[in-house]
Amino acid sequence: MPQQQPPPPGALPQQPPLPMGAAPPGYPPRGSYAPPIFGPSRLPYKEGDPIPPGYGIETRPRYKMATAGLATFAPLYGMSVLFAGSFAGSEGVVSGYYTPLFIPVIGPFVAISTSDAESFGVFMLMLDGLGQATGVALFVAGLLSDEKFVSRTPTAFDPRPEVVVGPRAAALRWQF
Repeated sequence: MPQQQPPPPGALPQQPPLPMGAAPPGYPPRGSYAPPIFGPSRLPYKEGDPIPPGYGIETRPRYKMATAGLATFAPLYGMSVLFAGSFAGSEGVVSGYYTPLFIPVIGPFVAISTSDAESFGVFMLMLDGLGQATGVALFVAGLLSDEKFVSRTPTAFDPRPEVVVGPRAAALRWQF
């Protein structure tokens, strides 16, 4: 019978293998469940993903898409209003050329015909109108479409606090 060599200095002693179905020391027995004490209140969800115990599927509008639409529309419309306002107060023939730019989305397209714009002017007005239309479409689509997420299901009484720690913030919520 070959002799076993002693483990090298500083090595951890080998533990005997666990019997089938047994939990490692310090862990609850397998098959038992306790809701998570610390964990996120919301988790992303893709169709077909398993739902963790203590959580349920919920829906909400796609706020990120709506925010992207608003962030696209607002600066373009703001620049159109500033441009139209700079000409609206002036006297002369040019004063009425760009007033349609006060109208969101369709104003740049109307201003193409009222301003007698040529190649570069037509391109910029088309780009402005298409950008505004894209922003409005993203905003409306974000509010009308739903995204699914997994949220912690409330229990009748859960005395544990909810702790959320992020890269720049921390929060502690305790509900009774």
